[in-house]
Amino acid sequence: MRQFRRRQQQYYSDVASTLDDNNKYIGVTIPFNNPSGIFFQSKTNIKQIYSNLKNLLMTAKGERYMLPEFGTEIRYILFENITDEDKFIEAIKNDIIEAIKMWMPFLSVEELIVNLNMSDDGRVDDSSHAVGIKLSVKIDKTNIYLPIQIFISVTGRLEIEAIYNGNG
Repeated sequence: MRQFRRRQQQYYSDVASTLDDNNKYIGVTIPFNNPSGIFFQSKTNIKQIYSNLKNLLMTAKGERYMLPEFGTEIRYILFENITDEDKFIEAIKNDIIEAIKMWMPFLSVEELIVNLNMSDDGRVDDSSHAVGIKLSVKIDKTNIYLPIQIFISVTGRLEIEAIYNGNG
């Protein structure tokens, strides 16, 4: 048990730190489409956590081989027959929160706002951004926050952008 605690403490201190050595990479980032043929790589824990969070949110449950519960059901919720806006917003919020709790337990959701981009008559104002989500997570045992925005089109396409400046 003592060894587990030491590893856990080391893990949390590693998450908060960044690597100064520019020749060391700690992970692969998303997207994978680097024209040079080599995956984009991250040099800091913050960038890697952002990439992992983006991967989690953009993966549909059942899409990942051998991990059918990995991901979210955001795309499915978008096309469910939910007529009540509040229930729709709650379904998206609960799905995101549960996925983060399950797969990235070292993050805590600090802010989660879901906005529907609709006019009064129920039509989508901008088809490229039918739903806008502002999410801010905090890395446990640190003062590091990762604010991101998620945009969902009427076709179910997800776009995720970091609001932070990417440094650190």
